[in-house]
Amino acid sequence: MSSPFKTLIHRPVAVSMFFLALVLLGLFAMYRIPTQLLPPLTGEKLYVRFQRPGSPPDVVEREILMPLEARARQLTGLVETRGEVRGEQGSMELQFEKNSNYRVRELELRRIAAELNRGQPQGTIINVSSQDLSVQSRFVMVIQVLGGDDRNALRDLVDERIQPRIASLPGISQVWVNGGAPREVTVWIDPDRCAALGVRPQQVTQALARSVQRLRDLGGTEQPDRRLQVILDGRPRGITSLGEIRLAPDSPVLLRHVADIEMSNARQESVFRVNGKPAVGLIVFQDEGANLVQLGQELRTRLDELRREFNPYGIDFKIGFDAAKVVQDQLDRLTRLAAWGFLIALVVLYLFLREIRAVAVVAVAVPVSLLVAFALLYLGGYTLNIITLFGLAIGIGMLVDNSIVVFEAVQRSLERGLDADAAAVSGIQRTVRAIITASITNAVVFLPAIYLVEDSLIRETLIQVAVAILLPLFASLLVATGLVPLLAQRLAAPAA
Repeated sequence: MSSPFKTLIHRPVAVSMFFLALVLLGLFAMYRIPTQLLPPLTGEKLYVRFQRPGSPPDVVEREILMPLEARARQLTGLVETRGEVRGEQGSMELQFEKNSNYRVRELELRRIAAELNRGQPQGTIINVSSQDLSVQSRFVMVIQVLGGDDRNALRDLVDERIQPRIASLPGISQVWVNGGAPREVTVWIDPDRCAALGVRPQQVTQALARSVQRLRDLGGTEQPDRRLQVILDGRPRGITSLGEIRLAPDSPVLLRHVADIEMSNARQESVFRVNGKPAVGLIVFQDEGANLVQLGQELRTRLDELRREFNPYGIDFKIGFDAAKVVQDQLDRLTRLAAWGFLIALVVLYLFLREIRAVAVVAVAVPVSLLVAFALLYLGGYTLNIITLFGLAIGIGMLVDNSIVVFEAVQRSLERGLDADAAAVSGIQRTVRAIITASITNAVVFLPAIYLVEDSLIRETLIQVAVAILLPLFASLLVATGLVPLLAQRLAAPAA
Protein backbone atom coordinates (compact mmCIF):
# COMPACT_ATOMS: atom_id res chain seq x y z
CA MET A 1 0.00 0.00 0.00
CA SER A 2 3.00 2.25 0.57
CA SER A 3 4.21 2.06 -3.02
CA PRO A 4 1.76 4.56 -4.62
CA PHE A 5 2.28 7.11 -1.83
CA LYS A 6 6.06 6.71 -2.01
CA THR A 7 5.80 7.39 -5.72
CA LEU A 8 3.86 10.60 -5.03
CA ILE A 9 6.44 11.79 -2.50
CA HIS A 10 9.38 10.92 -4.75
CA ARG A 11 7.85 12.65 -7.81
CA PRO A 12 7.26 16.17 -6.48
CA VAL A 13 7.56 17.84 -9.89
CA ALA A 14 4.99 15.54 -11.51
CA VAL A 15 2.56 15.98 -8.60
CA SER A 16 3.04 19.74 -8.63
CA MET A 17 2.42 19.93 -12.38
CA PHE A 18 -0.72 17.81 -12.03
CA PHE A 19 -2.23 20.10 -9.40
CA LEU A 20 -1.05 23.19 -11.25
CA ALA A 21 -2.96 21.95 -14.31
CA LEU A 22 -6.07 21.46 -12.16
CA VAL A 23 -5.69 24.95 -10.70
CA LEU A 24 -5.39 26.50 -14.16
CA LEU A 25 -8.44 24.54 -15.32
CA GLY A 26 -10.31 25.75 -12.22
CA LEU A 27 -9.42 29.37 -12.96
CA PHE A 28 -10.57 28.89 -16.55
CA ALA A 29 -13.81 27.26 -15.32
CA MET A 30 -14.55 30.15 -12.94
CA TYR A 31 -14.74 32.53 -15.90
CA ARG A 32 -16.29 30.19 -18.46
CA ILE A 33 -18.80 28.12 -16.49
CA PRO A 34 -22.37 29.08 -17.51
CA THR A 35 -24.43 30.87 -14.87
CA GLN A 36 -28.22 30.55 -14.68
CA LEU A 37 -31.01 31.32 -12.25
CA LEU A 38 -32.10 27.67 -12.13
CA PRO A 39 -30.70 24.46 -13.62
CA PRO A 40 -32.57 23.04 -16.65
CA LEU A 41 -34.62 20.51 -14.67
CA THR A 42 -37.20 18.27 -16.29
CA GLY A 43 -39.90 15.98 -14.96
CA GLU A 44 -41.90 12.95 -16.08
CA LYS A 45 -45.38 14.45 -15.80
CA LEU A 46 -47.56 16.38 -18.22
CA TYR A 47 -50.55 18.48 -17.21
CA VAL A 48 -53.69 19.50 -19.09
CA ARG A 49 -55.82 22.41 -17.89
CA PHE A 50 -59.20 22.88 -19.58
CA GLN A 51 -62.23 25.14 -19.26
CA ARG A 52 -65.58 25.24 -21.06
CA PRO A 53 -67.46 28.39 -19.96
CA GLY A 54 -71.09 27.90 -18.97
CA SER A 55 -70.98 24.08 -19.00
CA PRO A 56 -71.89 21.91 -15.98
CA PRO A 57 -69.30 19.45 -14.61
CA ASP A 58 -70.88 16.36 -16.20
CA VAL A 59 -70.72 17.97 -19.66
CA VAL A 60 -67.08 19.01 -19.15
CA GLU A 61 -66.29 15.44 -18.08
CA ARG A 62 -68.10 13.86 -21.02
CA GLU A 63 -66.97 16.28 -23.74
CA ILE A 64 -63.36 17.00 -22.67
CA LEU A 65 -61.95 14.85 -19.86
CA MET A 66 -63.11 11.43 -21.10
CA PRO A 67 -62.01 12.01 -24.74
CA LEU A 68 -58.65 13.25 -23.43
CA GLU A 69 -58.20 10.10 -21.32
CA ALA A 70 -59.16 7.85 -24.22
CA ARG A 71 -56.69 9.50 -26.62
CA ALA A 72 -53.94 9.73 -23.98
CA ARG A 73 -53.96 5.95 -23.45
CA GLN A 74 -52.39 5.63 -26.90
CA LEU A 75 -49.27 7.54 -25.82
CA THR A 76 -46.14 5.43 -25.40
CA GLY A 77 -44.84 5.00 -21.86
CA LEU A 78 -47.97 6.24 -20.08
CA VAL A 79 -48.17 4.89 -16.52
CA GLU A 80 -51.12 6.68 -14.93
CA THR A 81 -53.65 9.44 -15.53
CA ARG A 82 -55.57 11.45 -12.95
CA GLY A 83 -58.44 13.74 -13.87
CA GLU A 84 -60.50 16.26 -11.95
CA VAL A 85 -63.43 18.52 -12.86
CA ARG A 86 -64.61 21.46 -10.79
CA GLY A 87 -67.48 23.43 -12.20
CA GLU A 88 -66.74 24.53 -15.74
CA GLN A 89 -63.02 23.77 -15.54
CA GLY A 90 -60.80 20.81 -14.78
CA SER A 91 -57.36 19.27 -15.07
CA MET A 92 -55.62 16.02 -15.93
CA GLU A 93 -52.22 14.77 -14.84
CA LEU A 94 -50.28 12.21 -16.89
CA GLN A 95 -47.39 10.19 -15.39
CA PHE A 96 -44.90 8.59 -17.81
CA GLU A 97 -42.12 6.04 -17.42
CA LYS A 98 -38.72 7.34 -16.34
CA ASN A 99 -37.01 6.79 -19.70
CA SER A 100 -39.83 8.17 -21.82
CA ASN A 101 -39.07 10.95 -24.28
CA TYR A 102 -41.30 13.48 -22.57
CA ARG A 103 -40.72 16.15 -25.26
CA VAL A 104 -42.19 13.88 -27.92
CA ARG A 105 -45.04 12.93 -25.58
CA GLU A 106 -45.73 16.61 -24.92
CA LEU A 107 -45.93 17.37 -28.66
CA GLU A 108 -48.30 14.44 -29.18
CA LEU A 109 -50.49 15.56 -26.28
CA ARG A 110 -50.58 19.12 -27.61
CA ARG A 111 -51.75 17.77 -30.97
CA ILE A 112 -54.50 15.75 -29.25
CA ALA A 113 -55.60 18.81 -27.27
CA ALA A 114 -55.66 21.00 -30.39
CA GLU A 115 -57.77 18.47 -32.32
CA LEU A 116 -60.20 18.16 -29.42
CA ASN A 117 -60.42 21.92 -28.97
CA ARG A 118 -61.45 22.43 -32.59
CA GLY A 119 -64.72 20.57 -31.93
CA GLN A 120 -65.58 22.55 -28.78
CA PRO A 121 -67.72 25.69 -28.46
CA GLN A 122 -66.05 29.08 -28.79
CA GLY A 123 -64.27 30.11 -25.60
CA THR A 124 -63.17 26.59 -24.65
CA ILE A 125 -59.56 26.44 -23.47
CA ILE A 126 -57.38 23.30 -23.39
CA ASN A 127 -53.77 23.95 -22.40
CA VAL A 128 -50.91 21.46 -22.04
CA SER A 129 -47.94 22.12 -19.74
CA SER A 130 -45.00 20.14 -18.41
CA GLN A 131 -42.44 20.08 -15.60
CA ASP A 132 -39.77 21.37 -17.98
CA LEU A 133 -37.89 24.21 -16.28
CA SER A 134 -35.47 24.77 -19.16
CA VAL A 135 -37.24 28.05 -20.03
CA GLN A 136 -36.93 29.27 -16.43
CA SER A 137 -33.25 28.28 -16.45
CA ARG A 138 -32.64 30.74 -19.33
CA PHE A 139 -34.63 33.53 -17.69
CA VAL A 140 -32.69 36.80 -17.32
CA MET A 141 -34.86 39.84 -16.62
CA VAL A 142 -38.33 41.38 -16.64
CA ILE A 143 -38.38 44.98 -17.90
CA GLN A 144 -41.37 47.33 -17.79
CA VAL A 145 -41.60 50.21 -20.24
CA LEU A 146 -43.77 53.16 -19.13
CA GLY A 147 -44.94 56.21 -21.00
CA GLY A 148 -48.18 57.80 -22.21
CA ASP A 149 -51.76 56.67 -21.76
CA ASP A 150 -52.12 54.72 -25.00
CA ARG A 151 -50.89 51.21 -24.22
CA ASN A 152 -51.23 50.09 -27.85
CA ALA A 153 -49.07 52.96 -29.12
CA LEU A 154 -46.51 52.11 -26.46
CA ARG A 155 -46.59 48.47 -27.60
CA ASP A 156 -45.87 49.58 -31.18
CA LEU A 157 -42.91 51.64 -30.01
CA VAL A 158 -41.54 48.72 -28.00
CA ASP A 159 -41.97 46.30 -30.92
CA GLU A 160 -40.28 48.58 -33.45
CA ARG A 161 -37.61 50.48 -31.51
CA ILE A 162 -36.85 48.88 -28.14
CA GLN A 163 -37.25 45.11 -28.43
CA PRO A 164 -34.77 44.81 -31.37
CA ARG A 165 -32.18 46.85 -29.45
CA ILE A 166 -32.37 44.52 -26.47
CA ALA A 167 -32.53 41.32 -28.54
CA SER A 168 -29.37 42.35 -30.43
CA LEU A 169 -27.16 41.93 -27.35
CA PRO A 170 -24.86 38.87 -27.60
CA GLY A 171 -26.06 36.04 -25.37
CA ILE A 172 -29.79 36.83 -25.61
CA SER A 173 -31.89 34.15 -27.27
CA GLN A 174 -35.29 35.86 -27.34
CA VAL A 175 -37.31 38.72 -25.90
CA TRP A 176 -41.04 38.34 -25.28
CA VAL A 177 -43.22 41.45 -25.40
CA ASN A 178 -46.33 41.48 -23.21
CA GLY A 179 -48.97 44.12 -22.59
CA GLY A 180 -50.95 46.14 -25.09
CA ALA A 181 -52.35 44.84 -28.34
CA PRO A 182 -49.82 43.92 -31.05
CA ARG A 183 -50.36 44.94 -34.66
CA GLU A 184 -52.28 42.45 -36.76
CA VAL A 185 -52.80 42.24 -40.51
CA THR A 186 -56.19 40.94 -41.60
CA VAL A 187 -56.80 39.64 -45.12
CA TRP A 188 -60.51 39.66 -46.07
CA ILE A 189 -61.03 37.35 -49.05
CA ASP A 190 -63.91 38.38 -51.33
CA PRO A 191 -65.57 35.22 -52.82
CA ASP A 192 -67.27 37.22 -55.59
CA ARG A 193 -63.99 38.76 -56.80
CA CYS A 194 -62.35 35.33 -56.60
CA ALA A 195 -65.09 33.81 -58.73
CA ALA A 196 -64.91 36.64 -61.27
CA LEU A 197 -61.14 36.16 -61.71
CA GLY A 198 -61.28 32.35 -61.65
CA VAL A 199 -59.43 32.01 -58.33
CA ARG A 200 -60.33 29.58 -55.58
CA PRO A 201 -60.06 30.80 -51.95
CA GLN A 202 -57.69 27.88 -51.24
CA GLN A 203 -55.26 29.37 -53.75
CA VAL A 204 -55.21 32.60 -51.76
CA THR A 205 -54.44 30.85 -48.45
CA GLN A 206 -51.77 28.70 -50.14
CA ALA A 207 -50.12 31.77 -51.67
CA LEU A 208 -50.07 33.50 -48.29
CA ALA A 209 -48.58 30.45 -46.57
CA ARG A 210 -45.96 30.19 -49.31
CA SER A 211 -45.00 33.85 -49.41
CA VAL A 212 -45.30 35.07 -45.82
CA GLN A 213 -42.46 33.54 -43.81
CA ARG A 214 -40.99 34.41 -40.43
CA LEU A 215 -37.32 34.93 -39.63
CA ARG A 216 -35.31 31.79 -40.36
CA ASP A 217 -31.79 31.17 -39.10
CA LEU A 218 -29.72 29.72 -41.96
CA GLY A 219 -26.54 29.28 -39.93
CA GLY A 220 -23.43 31.42 -39.80
CA THR A 221 -20.22 32.28 -41.54
CA GLU A 222 -16.84 32.46 -39.84
CA GLN A 223 -14.49 35.40 -40.28
CA PRO A 224 -11.05 35.88 -38.71
CA ASP A 225 -12.34 38.29 -36.05
CA ARG A 226 -16.03 37.39 -35.70
CA ARG A 227 -18.90 35.09 -36.62
CA LEU A 228 -21.84 36.39 -38.68
CA GLN A 229 -25.33 34.92 -38.53
CA VAL A 230 -27.26 34.51 -41.78
CA ILE A 231 -31.01 35.11 -41.33
CA LEU A 232 -33.69 34.89 -44.02
CA ASP A 233 -36.36 37.53 -43.46
CA GLY A 234 -39.51 36.48 -45.30
CA ARG A 235 -41.79 39.02 -43.66
CA PRO A 236 -43.64 41.46 -45.99
CA ARG A 237 -42.42 45.05 -45.82
CA GLY A 238 -45.97 46.31 -45.36
CA ILE A 239 -49.56 46.12 -46.54
CA THR A 240 -48.64 47.38 -50.00
CA SER A 241 -46.02 44.69 -50.61
CA LEU A 242 -48.37 42.07 -49.20
CA GLY A 243 -51.01 43.07 -51.73
CA GLU A 244 -48.51 42.53 -54.57
CA ILE A 245 -48.22 38.79 -53.91
CA ARG A 246 -48.93 36.85 -57.09
CA LEU A 247 -51.38 34.02 -56.44
CA ALA A 248 -49.94 31.70 -59.10
CA PRO A 249 -46.79 31.86 -61.25
CA ASP A 250 -48.81 31.63 -64.50
CA SER A 251 -51.53 34.11 -63.46
CA PRO A 252 -51.43 37.92 -63.30
CA VAL A 253 -53.90 37.98 -60.39
CA LEU A 254 -52.49 39.61 -57.26
CA LEU A 255 -53.69 39.31 -53.69
CA ARG A 256 -55.10 42.87 -53.67
CA HIS A 257 -57.33 41.96 -56.63
CA VAL A 258 -59.31 39.39 -54.62
CA ALA A 259 -58.95 40.54 -50.98
CA ASP A 260 -59.00 43.62 -48.77
CA ILE A 261 -55.96 44.01 -46.52
CA GLU A 262 -56.01 46.11 -43.39
CA MET A 263 -53.77 46.76 -40.41
CA SER A 264 -55.42 46.69 -36.98
CA ASN A 265 -54.73 45.77 -33.37
CA ALA A 266 -54.99 42.15 -32.30
CA ARG A 267 -56.73 41.00 -29.13
CA GLN A 268 -55.00 42.13 -25.96
CA GLU A 269 -53.77 39.04 -24.13
CA SER A 270 -52.00 40.63 -21.12
CA VAL A 271 -51.92 43.87 -19.17
CA PHE A 272 -49.01 45.50 -17.34
CA ARG A 273 -49.38 48.38 -14.87
CA VAL A 274 -46.60 49.98 -12.82
CA ASN A 275 -47.44 52.56 -10.14
CA GLY A 276 -50.95 52.82 -11.57
CA LYS A 277 -49.70 53.62 -15.10
CA PRO A 278 -50.05 51.44 -18.22
CA ALA A 279 -46.86 49.64 -19.19
CA VAL A 280 -45.49 47.10 -21.64
CA GLY A 281 -43.40 44.22 -20.34
CA LEU A 282 -40.29 42.66 -21.84
CA ILE A 283 -39.21 39.17 -20.71
CA VAL A 284 -35.60 38.45 -21.64
CA PHE A 285 -34.06 34.97 -22.04
CA GLN A 286 -30.42 34.01 -22.47
CA ASP A 287 -28.70 31.63 -24.85
CA GLU A 288 -27.76 28.23 -23.51
CA GLY A 289 -24.28 28.42 -22.02
CA ALA A 290 -24.28 32.21 -21.64
CA ASN A 291 -22.99 33.89 -18.49
CA LEU A 292 -26.03 35.26 -16.69
CA VAL A 293 -24.10 37.70 -14.48
CA GLN A 294 -22.18 39.25 -17.37
CA LEU A 295 -25.32 39.37 -19.51
CA GLY A 296 -27.20 41.15 -16.72
CA GLN A 297 -24.52 43.84 -16.53
CA GLU A 298 -24.68 44.37 -20.30
CA LEU A 299 -28.49 44.54 -20.16
CA ARG A 300 -28.45 47.18 -17.44
CA THR A 301 -25.95 49.20 -19.49
CA ARG A 302 -28.21 48.95 -22.56
CA LEU A 303 -31.21 50.05 -20.47
CA ASP A 304 -29.28 53.11 -19.29
CA GLU A 305 -28.62 54.00 -22.94
CA LEU A 306 -32.28 53.53 -23.86
CA ARG A 307 -33.38 55.55 -20.83
CA ARG A 308 -31.21 58.52 -21.85
CA GLU A 309 -32.48 58.25 -25.43
CA PHE A 310 -36.21 57.99 -24.71
CA ASN A 311 -36.58 60.00 -21.49
CA PRO A 312 -37.15 63.26 -23.45
CA TYR A 313 -40.26 61.60 -24.94
CA GLY A 314 -41.66 60.58 -21.55
CA ILE A 315 -40.59 56.93 -21.82
CA ASP A 316 -39.07 55.28 -18.77
CA PHE A 317 -37.75 51.79 -17.99
CA LYS A 318 -38.15 49.79 -14.78
CA ILE A 319 -36.60 46.44 -13.91
CA GLY A 320 -39.30 44.24 -12.40
CA PHE A 321 -37.10 41.23 -11.68
CA ASP A 322 -33.38 40.74 -12.30
CA ALA A 323 -32.25 37.11 -12.20
CA ALA A 324 -28.67 38.19 -12.86
CA LYS A 325 -28.67 40.29 -9.69
CA VAL A 326 -30.08 37.39 -7.66
CA VAL A 327 -27.27 35.11 -8.82
CA GLN A 328 -24.67 37.87 -8.39
CA ASP A 329 -25.85 38.43 -4.79
CA GLN A 330 -25.54 34.71 -4.09
CA LEU A 331 -22.06 34.62 -5.64
CA ASP A 332 -21.01 37.57 -3.49
CA ARG A 333 -22.48 35.87 -0.44
CA LEU A 334 -20.62 32.65 -1.26
CA THR A 335 -17.38 34.61 -1.73
CA ARG A 336 -17.79 36.34 1.62
CA LEU A 337 -18.69 33.05 3.29
CA ALA A 338 -15.63 31.34 1.84
CA ALA A 339 -13.31 34.22 2.71
CA TRP A 340 -14.49 34.58 6.31
CA GLY A 341 -14.62 30.83 6.87
CA PHE A 342 -11.13 30.51 5.45
CA LEU A 343 -9.73 33.28 7.67
CA ILE A 344 -11.47 31.95 10.80
CA ALA A 345 -10.15 28.44 10.11
CA LEU A 346 -6.60 29.77 9.76
CA VAL A 347 -6.88 31.75 13.01
CA VAL A 348 -8.32 28.78 14.93
CA LEU A 349 -5.61 26.52 13.56
CA TYR A 350 -2.88 28.83 14.71
CA LEU A 351 -4.44 29.33 18.16
CA PHE A 352 -4.78 25.57 18.79
CA LEU A 353 -1.70 24.20 17.03
CA ARG A 354 0.63 27.16 17.43
CA GLU A 355 2.18 26.01 14.18
CA ILE A 356 2.52 28.45 11.32
CA ARG A 357 3.41 25.60 8.95
CA ALA A 358 -0.03 24.00 9.46
CA VAL A 359 -1.63 27.34 8.65
CA ALA A 360 0.48 27.56 5.48
CA VAL A 361 -0.55 24.06 4.34
CA VAL A 362 -4.27 24.76 4.83
CA ALA A 363 -3.88 28.19 3.23
CA VAL A 364 -2.72 26.41 0.08
CA ALA A 365 -4.96 23.33 0.24
CA VAL A 366 -8.35 25.06 0.61
CA PRO A 367 -8.11 27.39 -2.45
CA VAL A 368 -6.71 24.54 -4.54
CA SER A 369 -9.62 22.32 -3.45
CA LEU A 370 -12.13 25.02 -4.44
CA LEU A 371 -10.53 25.50 -7.85
CA VAL A 372 -10.48 21.73 -8.43
CA ALA A 373 -14.20 21.65 -7.50
CA PHE A 374 -14.93 24.38 -10.07
CA ALA A 375 -12.97 22.43 -12.67
CA LEU A 376 -14.98 19.28 -11.94
CA LEU A 377 -18.27 21.21 -12.12
CA TYR A 378 -17.25 22.64 -15.49
CA LEU A 379 -16.07 19.31 -16.90
CA GLY A 380 -19.27 17.64 -15.65
CA GLY A 381 -21.41 20.06 -17.66
CA TYR A 382 -23.00 21.70 -14.62
CA THR A 383 -23.83 25.38 -14.27
CA LEU A 384 -23.64 27.91 -11.47
CA ASN A 385 -27.18 28.53 -10.27
CA ILE A 386 -29.10 29.05 -7.07
CA ILE A 387 -29.11 25.34 -6.25
CA THR A 388 -25.42 24.62 -6.93
CA LEU A 389 -24.41 27.79 -5.08
CA PHE A 390 -26.38 26.55 -2.07
CA GLY A 391 -24.54 23.23 -2.24
CA LEU A 392 -21.15 24.91 -2.59
CA ALA A 393 -21.88 27.06 0.45
CA ILE A 394 -22.41 23.86 2.48
CA GLY A 395 -19.42 22.07 0.95
CA ILE A 396 -16.99 24.89 1.72
CA GLY A 397 -17.16 24.09 5.43
CA MET A 398 -15.83 20.56 4.78
CA LEU A 399 -12.68 21.54 2.93
CA VAL A 400 -10.41 22.13 5.92
CA ASP A 401 -10.89 18.82 7.76
CA ASN A 402 -9.00 16.42 5.47
CA SER A 403 -5.98 18.70 5.11
CA ILE A 404 -5.65 19.17 8.89
CA VAL A 405 -5.92 15.44 9.57
CA VAL A 406 -3.20 14.53 7.06
CA PHE A 407 -0.87 17.34 8.12
CA GLU A 408 -1.22 16.43 11.81
CA ALA A 409 -0.43 12.79 11.03
CA VAL A 410 2.71 13.80 9.14
CA GLN A 411 3.72 16.13 11.99
CA ARG A 412 3.38 13.33 14.57
CA SER A 413 5.49 10.98 12.44
CA LEU A 414 8.19 13.63 12.31
CA GLU A 415 8.03 14.01 16.09
CA ARG A 416 8.68 10.27 16.42
CA GLY A 417 11.96 10.71 14.58
CA LEU A 418 11.09 9.67 11.02
CA ASP A 419 12.71 11.52 8.15
CA ALA A 420 10.57 13.85 5.99
CA ASP A 421 9.88 11.32 3.20
CA ALA A 422 8.99 8.48 5.58
CA ALA A 423 6.86 10.82 7.72
CA ALA A 424 4.83 11.96 4.69
CA VAL A 425 4.22 8.36 3.58
CA SER A 426 3.38 7.23 7.12
CA GLY A 427 1.01 10.16 7.68
CA ILE A 428 -1.02 9.51 4.59
CA GLN A 429 -1.09 5.74 5.22
CA ARG A 430 -2.44 6.24 8.73
CA THR A 431 -5.20 8.64 7.67
CA VAL A 432 -6.22 7.66 4.14
CA ARG A 433 -8.77 5.05 5.26
CA ALA A 434 -10.34 7.46 7.75
CA ILE A 435 -10.73 10.39 5.36
CA ILE A 436 -11.99 8.17 2.52
CA THR A 437 -14.51 6.56 4.86
CA ALA A 438 -15.67 9.95 6.11
CA SER A 439 -16.07 11.20 2.54
CA ILE A 440 -18.01 8.09 1.50
CA THR A 441 -20.25 8.51 4.55
CA ASN A 442 -21.16 12.02 3.43
CA ALA A 443 -21.89 10.72 -0.07
CA VAL A 444 -24.01 7.79 1.14
CA VAL A 445 -26.37 10.21 2.91
CA PHE A 446 -27.68 11.37 -0.46
CA LEU A 447 -28.28 7.90 -1.94
CA PRO A 448 -31.69 7.25 -0.31
CA ALA A 449 -32.91 10.71 -1.26
CA ILE A 450 -31.74 10.36 -4.86
CA TYR A 451 -32.86 6.78 -5.57
CA LEU A 452 -35.98 6.53 -3.42
CA VAL A 453 -37.68 9.81 -4.35
CA GLU A 454 -40.22 9.08 -7.07
CA ASP A 455 -40.77 12.63 -8.31
CA SER A 456 -38.09 13.17 -10.96
CA LEU A 457 -38.09 16.95 -10.53
CA ILE A 458 -37.26 16.67 -6.83
CA ARG A 459 -34.75 13.91 -7.57
CA GLU A 460 -32.88 16.04 -10.12
CA THR A 461 -32.84 18.96 -7.68
CA LEU A 462 -31.32 16.72 -4.99
CA ILE A 463 -28.72 15.51 -7.48
CA GLN A 464 -27.73 19.11 -8.20
CA VAL A 465 -27.35 19.80 -4.47
CA ALA A 466 -25.44 16.55 -3.90
CA VAL A 467 -23.02 17.26 -6.74
CA ALA A 468 -22.34 20.78 -5.46
CA ILE A 469 -21.60 19.44 -1.96
CA LEU A 470 -19.67 16.30 -2.88
CA LEU A 471 -17.41 17.73 -5.59
CA PRO A 472 -15.63 20.11 -3.17
CA LEU A 473 -15.38 17.19 -0.74
CA PHE A 474 -13.88 14.94 -3.42
CA ALA A 475 -11.52 17.75 -4.43
CA SER A 476 -10.48 18.11 -0.78
CA LEU A 477 -9.85 14.35 -0.61
CA LEU A 478 -7.73 14.52 -3.77
CA VAL A 479 -5.71 17.46 -2.43
CA ALA A 480 -5.32 15.87 1.03
CA THR A 481 -3.95 12.60 -0.37
CA GLY A 482 -1.80 14.15 -3.09
CA LEU A 483 -0.76 17.73 -2.43
CA VAL A 484 -0.89 18.00 1.39
CA PRO A 485 1.70 15.21 2.04
CA LEU A 486 4.04 16.92 -0.40
CA LEU A 487 3.53 20.28 1.30
CA ALA A 488 3.91 18.70 4.75
CA GLN A 489 7.14 17.09 3.67
CA ARG A 490 8.54 20.48 2.65
CA LEU A 491 7.09 22.63 5.44
CA ALA A 492 6.64 20.44 8.50
CA ALA A 493 9.45 20.00 11.01
CA PRO A 494 9.87 17.90 14.16
CA ALA A 495 9.39 19.55 17.48
CA ALA A 496 12.54 20.82 19.12
